[in-house]
Amino acid sequence: MSSLKIAVVGLGLGRHFVRTLAGHPDVDCLILCDADADRSEEVRQAHPEVSAIYEQLEVMLEKERPDAVFVVTPDHLHRPHSTLCMESGSHVLQTKPLATNLDDARAIVASSSATGKKLMVAHERRFRPQCQRVKALIEEGEIGDLIHLRVDAIADKRGQFKRAPWYASPEAGRSALNGTGIHEVDLIRYYTGRPIEAVSAFGNRLGGLDFPKDKTTAAVFRFEGDVIGQVTVTYEAQQPRGKHIDDHLRIVGTEGTIIGDRLYRVGEEDWEDLSGHSHDIRAGLQGAVLAFVDSLVNDTPIAVTGEDAFDSLAAADAADQSAARGEILRPESLK
Repeated sequence: MSSLKIAVVGLGLGRHFVRTLAGHPDVDCLILCDADADRSEEVRQAHPEVSAIYEQLEVMLEKERPDAVFVVTPDHLHRPHSTLCMESGSHVLQTKPLATNLDDARAIVASSSATGKKLMVAHERRFRPQCQRVKALIEEGEIGDLIHLRVDAIADKRGQFKRAPWYASPEAGRSALNGTGIHEVDLIRYYTGRPIEAVSAFGNRLGGLDFPKDKTTAAVFRFEGDVIGQVTVTYEAQQPRGKHIDDHLRIVGTEGTIIGDRLYRVGEEDWEDLSGHSHDIRAGLQGAVLAFVDSLVNDTPIAVTGEDAFDSLAAADAADQSAARGEILRPESLK
């Protein structure tokens, strides 16, 4: 499949996907779909490669029959949108999380299996050059055997909720952990490459931000081999605008340590700077898009399968359940 017809549905974050697809040598036809016609027109004006725009997904699928659809719609719409696309004959790349509950997640994976259509979830952190560098350091044994990992998301969501109120709506089904924190949960799974055996967590709803579920959660994951992973996510952090502090990452190994964008190896005199490897979201999204297109054109393996993304969601769900029930839990399996 070397000449692709691709549609992008949802042009908030989706406009970044369009930017990578526009002008791609293997994309022959690019289609946009968004309920906001003005937004679609704005994106089309920026990318003359776009051949058509639609307001309704069902109409677009019937008229265009795209080879693939990039589903970049609100989290709670992933199940109806992704399953409809696959049942209509399109491969699907969708944004994270796979879904906001495990029943919907299972239905999406089952649709891919039943239709034979490829499904990839754009866990874009895995594709950021700095994260890939860290993964390579771990796999190559540069910091020895893993002992402990911590990946945090300390965020102030007031601006985002104002711009896109659906994030904080009850129907969205989000918690801080399965919404924003799914990035961090997926990343510790990606770095360790091991199954999670037990989860314990605490959460709260303290602070002034209006949100229907836990806004702050601290979760501990015990991986196979007794490696410990931690994720803390909060929506309530008050921070000076434009002055972000990179304190999200800690990895301890028997032969080295990574803190933020610094690497120390046992025997070295000082830290190695990893900041030359991009940690920008645009680089991650571009990497995810290119990986999916390559899987379509060259029939290469899917980089982040639905099954893989399910395990990240199941880990986050187990943490939310642990916080609610006060119990140590094991993540659910897909089947």
